[in-house]
Amino acid sequence: ANAKDVDLFISLHCNAFNMANMDGLEVYYLDLASSKDAVRVAARENAVSQKSISDLQVILTDLMLSSKIKESKDLASTVHENALAKVAASHGMGDNGVRTAPFYVLMGAKMPAILVEMGYLTNAEDAKRLKSDEYLNSLADGIVKGVLTYKKKIESFAGS
Repeated sequence: ANAKDVDLFISLHCNAFNMANMDGLEVYYLDLASSKDAVRVAARENAVSQKSISDLQVILTDLMLSSKIKESKDLASTVHENALAKVAASHGMGDNGVRTAPFYVLMGAKMPAILVEMGYLTNAEDAKRLKSDEYLNSLADGIVKGVLTYKKKIESFAGS
């Protein structure tokens, strides 16, 4: 993304957990892990141990000084709100909120960057939704609406 000089980075993922009742949509931005669940997800996504995530958080503290955390947080909140609004009522998708974690895929981004966990493959209902073009199209529409809403916010600040 940095090499292509893009304005935003959005990484789309399907989640998994060893308990089949875990479900829902969540959006992450780069920061220290906000919960044990965030550490678990980051460790799995980064293919490292949870102890490595603790070590990584020390390194991340240094990176945070020059990163786009505030912008990424705003993007994550706006995308989450719009994506969830689009899929919660019509598809019964659960809400796991906006979270922070040290994902490798988000590190070093010179632009606002988020990771969207679209649902859990290990949950029967989420897995069914994730196979549905209707759900994926609704989710994509919500993400796009979130990006456009974020863009308008940025433009209004720039115009002020």
